[in-house]
Amino acid sequence: MRKQWYYRLLLSYLPIFVVASSVVVLISIITVRLTIGNEANRVNEVATKQMLQSVDDALRSIDQLIVKEILNSVTFDKFFDPAKETNKYLDSLEMSERIRNIIHATPLIDSLYLYRFRDQIVLTRDERISIDQFPDRDFLMGVIRNQPKSKWSDLRKISEVNTYSNEIITRNVLTLTSKVPTISGGQGLIVVNVRPYAIQSMIEQMANSQYSHLDFVDKEGGFIASIEGNEAVSGVDAPKLHSFSISSDYTGWSMRSSVDNSKVYGFSSTIFYVCYGLWLLVIAFGAYWIYVITRKNYKPIEALTDRLDRFKSQKSIQLLGSEKRNDFDFIEEAIDQLIDQFDNQQLLRSENVKYRHTKLLLDLLEGNTVSRDDELILTMLEERYQARVAMAEIDHYSGFAARYSKRDQYLLKYAILRVFQEVAEKHGIHVWTEWIQANHMTILFQSGNLGTKAESITEEVCVWIQDNLDFTITVGIGSLAQEIDEIAESHKAAMHAVKMKFKFGSNRVIASDNIQHLKEEELIVQPQLLRTIAQSFRQGNSGWIDSMQEFVRQTSEAGMSKDSVLNLVKLVLFSIDREMSETSSDLKSIWNKGQNSLNEGLEPLETEAELYPYVYAQLNDIFDEINKRKNEDSQTALLYKIKAYIDEHYEDPDLSLTGIGELFHINSSFMSRIFKEEIGMNMMDYLLQARVERAKQLLKETRDTVQIIAGQVGYLHTISFIRAFKKSTGLTPGEYRKISTEAE
Repeated sequence: MRKQWYYRLLLSYLPIFVVASSVVVLISIITVRLTIGNEANRVNEVATKQMLQSVDDALRSIDQLIVKEILNSVTFDKFFDPAKETNKYLDSLEMSERIRNIIHATPLIDSLYLYRFRDQIVLTRDERISIDQFPDRDFLMGVIRNQPKSKWSDLRKISEVNTYSNEIITRNVLTLTSKVPTISGGQGLIVVNVRPYAIQSMIEQMANSQYSHLDFVDKEGGFIASIEGNEAVSGVDAPKLHSFSISSDYTGWSMRSSVDNSKVYGFSSTIFYVCYGLWLLVIAFGAYWIYVITRKNYKPIEALTDRLDRFKSQKSIQLLGSEKRNDFDFIEEAIDQLIDQFDNQQLLRSENVKYRHTKLLLDLLEGNTVSRDDELILTMLEERYQARVAMAEIDHYSGFAARYSKRDQYLLKYAILRVFQEVAEKHGIHVWTEWIQANHMTILFQSGNLGTKAESITEEVCVWIQDNLDFTITVGIGSLAQEIDEIAESHKAAMHAVKMKFKFGSNRVIASDNIQHLKEEELIVQPQLLRTIAQSFRQGNSGWIDSMQEFVRQTSEAGMSKDSVLNLVKLVLFSIDREMSETSSDLKSIWNKGQNSLNEGLEPLETEAELYPYVYAQLNDIFDEINKRKNEDSQTALLYKIKAYIDEHYEDPDLSLTGIGELFHINSSFMSRIFKEEIGMNMMDYLLQARVERAKQLLKETRDTVQIIAGQVGYLHTISFIRAFKKSTGLTPGEYRKISTEAE
């Protein structure tokens, strides 16, 4: 019974094997013949395209080299631009040397020469010659008259006189003609001749002449290069079944290639006989193998079972923690581990994609080069659409960060991001959003017709955030980008618009189109203004407020950013600090404490409406406290009484240091010393300053003569007044009045 079933099984398998293997071999032979032919054709096409691409790349590199020289080379500028020419003979020698260097550095180049329009001079590597005497004159004149569409000419002949043997040499070349400058071409031409045999050598290194025939021709059918198969070289006409032709988009030249039929199918015939012999061997071996495997078909199963048992005994403790569990537990645990590993890999892949999204967006915003064929770029951007970048900034971010935990901050930022996406989707706008900094989110809008939709979306989002959250955002919108390369410029404009929050206020949408006229100006604060603020503050004179208002007016009209205004405010504080450093220790202590408090409160302020009132209030509090301390100090109080007396009686011509000392019963030398320590200048200089300031006012506001004004401010002699006024201001009274009148 065992033998009978054995033979029945054997005879059941064997005929099926013979028939199936025969059909497979027959199909394989036919498929091999077809595949070899198709594959030969495909390989030939790919190789031909690659060779054409390599030739195009080599020719483009020459074109780019010449353009680079035109744009960057000082030597080329000297030769073509008369404004930059120093010595025409030395410049020509230098240019010839540069031509030789280019030819030596580029194997494909046969010769190179320059033609200058203004004096019709041709410069080669060996000579400087007039166009009328130049052998290639006809070609140059034809280029100038006809303005060819392609930079590269078809195959042509040139003649050249050998400078050593005086022989005329004629050869075929391909010519590149470039205009100087590259756009207008108003200065001249650069002509580069390329050796066809160099291109022939280049193609021979890439082509397989044993199986293919290749012709490289120009637009008129002229042969630039040709690769012949072995039979073709021997004079035997080999049939060319697989013909292929491709033209270059760059030069317009074509490559035509053919596959040698006898080589292709001669090889496949050999394969046929080999396959036939293998078929017989397979039949014999298969029959024997079926015989053996039928007898021993239980052995693989037994070997597999034994192997599973051994593996289970080794790994069961590691996977299950015990050897008492069954095989199903073992398999289930192994599958669970595989699933966990797969989940971890998927999570890592998702994070990788997110990082790539952020990196690509940053590259676009910064103007870095990105591959337009990148899968993510193709997914996220439509090149035919318009784009616009917006920058959203959380208002008073320091308070936001202090009010919410890290987890809540991430949640709220994600909510803002989702609101932008949903509102944009409602308007039919494609949007790409990313938090690129702690308090800045970038929004990239895209649409076929964007118009003002970006403003509408951002205004709707700002209203939603104001109504539903306890903080607000300010959004700056950049310029419209028609191309991907313009996105970086739009981002730059959006950043500038956000910075203008300092001027326009927070919780609003600021479009760059509406603030183009408000360009930040560089403001140079006059030292005199800073000195006036600082001295008035130190001297307890409320006039510092008027000077400070002038400072605020100047900075506000300049349209300056927050950082620039803060720097100027700190410059004012530095000027006051320098003046206060010369006062008594009590007053310095009050100033230092107030200054520290003022500086700590500056950074959170985001707008002009917040910054200037805060600075006013802080400085005024410090000023009041300093004046209070001065009034409590009897000596300081006496000095300020003396100062007030000078302010009131400066027009008295008899006012003197001695007279004031006698009036207040104090030694004049001691009084002058402590006056300088407290006020920052000696008493007579202060008197001069008071008189000059009053004189300035009278010169501006009245038409009184200089003599009258001199008497009104305490000078008996006009010449003394003029001398004192010029010493203080650098101008005579008449000059000052004229300048003031013209300024008005």
